[in-house]
Amino acid sequence: MLQTQTVSTELLELLNNIMKSDFFSDFILVGGTALALQIGHRNSIDIDMFGNSIIDEDAFIDELNRFGKVEKLQKTKNILIVSVNNIKVDFVNYHYPLLEDFKNIDGVRMASKKDIAAMKLNAISGRGSRKDFIDLFFLLKEFSLEEMIKFYDDKYEDGSHFLMIKSLTYFEDANFQESPEIFEKFDWEKCKQTITKEYLKLML
Repeated sequence: MLQTQTVSTELLELLNNIMKSDFFSDFILVGGTALALQIGHRNSIDIDMFGNSIIDEDAFIDELNRFGKVEKLQKTKNILIVSVNNIKVDFVNYHYPLLEDFKNIDGVRMASKKDIAAMKLNAISGRGSRKDFIDLFFLLKEFSLEEMIKFYDDKYEDGSHFLMIKSLTYFEDANFQESPEIFEKFDWEKCKQTITKEYLKLML
C-alpha cells in the first residue's frame, strides 16, 4: 500500500497518469519519492523516472501535455527535466541494471529499496543533499551500511568506491539545507551521528 501522505494529491495524480500511459511504460519511479511512498518517512515533492528508452523531447512533452501545463527546464542527451503543473519531473535514460525486479504497488512501478539504497550512495558520492542523508538514515533501519555498499558496488561496476566511502561523512553542504517534512521523530544531529557510527564500523 502506498504511503500517500508523503506526497501532494496533485503529485500523486500526475504520477498515476504517467504510470497509466503506455508511452512511459518503460519507466519506473526512483529516488526519494519512491522511498517515501514505500516507507512513509518524509514528504517528497518531485518525480524521478528512470528507464531504458531514448529521450525524445518533443514526443515526451506532447504526451505530458495531456496531463497539464508543461515547461521544459533542462535537456541533455539522456535527461529531460520538465515542470508539469509546477511539479518537477525528471526522465533519465538509465543503463545500470536493477538489483531486484521493480515493485508495482497500487499501480505505481518503482525501484526496490535495495536499488534506491545503491542510488542514494551514488547521489551522496556526488555531493549529497540533506534529503539523501535523511533517506540513508531511514534505510539503515532495514540494511546495514556494509550491505548498502555491496548494493552500490553490484549496481555501479564503474563507480568510484573510494569517493563514495569518503563522501559518507561529508555533511558540510547538507548542514546548510533545510530538512523536508518528516513524519516521525527525527533529529539531524542524530542522523549524522548514526551514519558516522556506521561508517566507523567499516574502518575497524
